Amino acid sequence: MQAIQCKNHPDVQAMDRCTGCAETFCANCLVNIGGQKYCGSCKVLAVSGRPIVEQATIPSAMASDALKYALIGIICFPIILQPMAIYKAVQAKKEIAADPQLTGEGKANAALVIGIVTLSLWLLAIFARVANA
Repeated sequence: MQAIQCKNHPDVQAMDRCTGCAETFCANCLVNIGGQKYCGSCKVLAVSGRPIVEQATIPSAMASDALKYALIGIICFPIILQPMAIYKAVQAKKEIAADPQLTGEGKANAALVIGIVTLSLWLLAIFARVANA
């Protein structure tokens, strides 16, 4: 997986997102103000007390789909739905990392964990049945 780059320094890996604009920056570009990390542009607004206009966020449809597949796959067709959930979760995480307006990383992480655990348990159960037969 390719690392996300700093907005100001394309050759440096980003460490975090600015609280104000949600863009990715390296550690040298962010300052801590009141427990929040801000870039140079948003820092001026935060220090002066002016409100920071937050960008609208968009929920990731792929992360939602991944979680739906993972949860349904617990009950039925895990051999089909769990690999789909894992794939969609990984794609959603890449999509969210690339677009600061997208949200849903928690859903993607949950789908990934549920998918891997459920698929592993299902495969272990199949191997146990074959070994006992």
